[in-house]
Amino acid sequence: MKKLLFAMLLLGTMAGCSPANISVAMRGSDHENPSMETRCEPCDMRSASELKQALSKYDGWRMIYVSEYTTEHKVGTDGLMCFERPKK
Repeated sequence: MKKLLFAMLLLGTMAGCSPANISVAMRGSDHENPSMETRCEPCDMRSASELKQALSKYDGWRMIYVSEYTTEHKVGTDGLMCFERPKK
């Protein structure tokens, strides 16, 4: 009984662990310029409407950073996008 429990625990642990897949793209930023403002927005990369909403919110801004995160056991991809523009 103990061997079966140990085998189930071992298999469950091995199946539950998988490496994260992270993709990043970054542009040069003017972050040291005090007249620039930067905003970051988390988003669900599976949702076209959420992406469209986030991108339209930052229309006229320059995208400086985007990253995606997923694993084999995660459905979909989470992301983060950062934008900058001169302060108004």
